[in-house]
Amino acid sequence: MKKYLVGGAVRDFLLKIPIKERDWLIIGSSPKEMLDIGYQQVGKEFPVFLHPQNHEEYALARTEKKHGRGYAGFICQTSPKITLEEDLYRRDLTINAIARDEQGNIIDPYNGQKDIKLRILRHVSNLFQEDPLRILRVARFAAQFAHLNFRIAPETLNLMKKMIYELPSLSPERIWIETKKSLSTKNPQIYFTVLKNCGALKIVFPEIQDLFNNKIVSPNNNEPENNIGVIALSTLKIAANLTNNIAVRFATICKDLGENKEQIKGYKNKIHKETIGTKIIDNLCKRLKIPNFLCNTAKIINKYHKQIDDIHLETPDKIIKLFDEIDVWRHPERLEHMLLAKEANFRTSNKFKNQPYLSKKFLYQAYSITRHINVSEIIKKGIKGKEIKKEIFNQRQKKIFKWKKLNNKYKHLYPQFKNN
Repeated sequence: MKKYLVGGAVRDFLLKIPIKERDWLIIGSSPKEMLDIGYQQVGKEFPVFLHPQNHEEYALARTEKKHGRGYAGFICQTSPKITLEEDLYRRDLTINAIARDEQGNIIDPYNGQKDIKLRILRHVSNLFQEDPLRILRVARFAAQFAHLNFRIAPETLNLMKKMIYELPSLSPERIWIETKKSLSTKNPQIYFTVLKNCGALKIVFPEIQDLFNNKIVSPNNNEPENNIGVIALSTLKIAANLTNNIAVRFATICKDLGENKEQIKGYKNKIHKETIGTKIIDNLCKRLKIPNFLCNTAKIINKYHKQIDDIHLETPDKIIKLFDEIDVWRHPERLEHMLLAKEANFRTSNKFKNQPYLSKKFLYQAYSITRHINVSEIIKKGIKGKEIKKEIFNQRQKKIFKWKKLNNKYKHLYPQFKNN
């Protein structure tokens, strides 16, 4: 019985980056022996065990044989006779098919160390194409290691293109797990770019694929010709630099769903135009079983983000109405999320990259001066029922009016303040 550290832990050790979790491989043992020495088996399909003290995962060496469609269509075979090289051969990428023994020696039968030096994501063997989940995993690794200049080997990308017909067999949960991990990387836009380049985006995220169907030409010809999809990915890249919050990042990629002509055509005469985007997001989230919090954040930003661009030109009642509709009083984080998504979009334009985002400061201050209303004093005046809500609204309007008049530093930015 021999023990080896395998997979991501060895890869990250060689890359000299923090190791998040350790996976161990056992050669020359059996399920009975593992149970006899105190390990706890988890799952029934795969021979994986938890260490009795530290609860790290230990897997018996195995081979897999394809017998059906999808990532679950495999027969798993274990035996004390299976070698380390045979187990590593079934793994996805060469950089993940490296082992380290208990003495610290590196075992690398498929040249993973060479690909680490070359910064290449390359499949180990043609067994790669038997599991469609690997398309998403490679896209995720491309996003995860983009800051280290990793790229996908052309032959691996070609293999991914041939595998997309099996993507519908993936469960929504597995798709979301890989997407969530990708949204947490430094370059989440790379994940969607890779999926688009190999033809998987139109199958897994057809709503996002549709964003690439509309070209946008700058009216002053000072910006390169783009389309909504390209801008969405650029915005996501900037959003990832502004925040680690995946709700904001997910909302950013969904912000313009419903803007594409083909998407609007698909919902023609069914729902009001301004709710097309939220309906598309709702369907996307239900299909992939995306958590409600992320879904609601994306829908709110999709529906209201356009009102923020010129919010400083609006009357106080319009500003308070926006706050009411997104329920910023009970959920102040919604304002923060929306402003982060909008700032990211603002900075996609070359002329605004280094400019202050005025709407952000304006709305934060407007919220700050209107959030505290003394409801007890309103009730003491004899105001009751629905009239209380109206009085709160009116008091908040007055606070905005007073703030505009007294805050001279905004007058040079917003000429309309001078007349209020």
